Amino acid sequence: MSYLVMKERRTSQLIPARIFSDPKIAQSVLQPMRWRILTELTTEEKCAKDLSKAFGRSEQVICYHLRELEKSGFIRLEKTVKKRGAMAKYYKAEQKAIAVIPSNPVRGAQPSQQQLTESASKLLDPFISQGQLNGHIVLGSPDTHGIFRSRARCGDRATDLALFLGSLLPMTRESVVRLDTEVSQQELMRNLILVGGPRVNTVTLMVNEGLPVKYELTGHNMMVSRISGKTYSGEDEGAIQMIVNPMNQDSRVLVIAGNSYLGTRAAVLAFIKNTDQIASGNSMNRNVVASVVTGLDVNSDGLVDDVEFLE
Repeated sequence: MSYLVMKERRTSQLIPARIFSDPKIAQSVLQPMRWRILTELTTEEKCAKDLSKAFGRSEQVICYHLRELEKSGFIRLEKTVKKRGAMAKYYKAEQKAIAVIPSNPVRGAQPSQQQLTESASKLLDPFISQGQLNGHIVLGSPDTHGIFRSRARCGDRATDLALFLGSLLPMTRESVVRLDTEVSQQELMRNLILVGGPRVNTVTLMVNEGLPVKYELTGHNMMVSRISGKTYSGEDEGAIQMIVNPMNQDSRVLVIAGNSYLGTRAAVLAFIKNTDQIASGNSMNRNVVASVVTGLDVNSDGLVDDVEFLE
């Protein structure tokens, strides 16, 4: 996603923006009614009926402009609500500004990275807001801790994860990483990205019972999928799954963890390299974001460098 930086004397503000090289495309968005609708949807999600009342125009006209804005990627469907026997579609602004720049590349500029797909953006949407990471990355402590008296070894995996998330954001100076032993009760209410299984990350342990792919805590390390009924016990097997935060229904929890350090490495790698596939849901139930992967050593150097999806 691109951003405009609005700088004032003491503050700066990041605004999600859509960049065009063809002014004709930008011109279609600047059509007066379409621009009014976009402006209205930057403040709160609304349906065609709400906008029709606000602007004194027919719902048919409003729906036409909503379709055009959705087609161009400026708004997205946020939810559908049943009202008096009809389905009302509520939309939200995806971008809040436009910019037109020449198509010729800027001298000395680095090539831009590939943009996330719509489904991948929607998966990450709770965690990325207004150009900032909205939540915390929580790692297991490297010191002996918790009921299992374990030490986490996945700190280096968090570096890869942070670099990936950072590539989607402008520069930030905020501290967003926490150890499970230092995260506060208030921070637990926020959006969380948990790295490491329940034996090494006590926050993962808190949410384990509500996960679609549960980590077995007795005996051998193992994952049990409540979706397929399958069990996964390989050391290099891991899962990436997202659920509603049980401590705050308005927040989300993304768990990236494996049966061991190797499985967590595979899960982090899968999240970075295959975000879109993970966003599409479990292969047996697309409505559930929960993928199970196994790590692969493609170049035979003893390290996991690719993954295979198991479900």
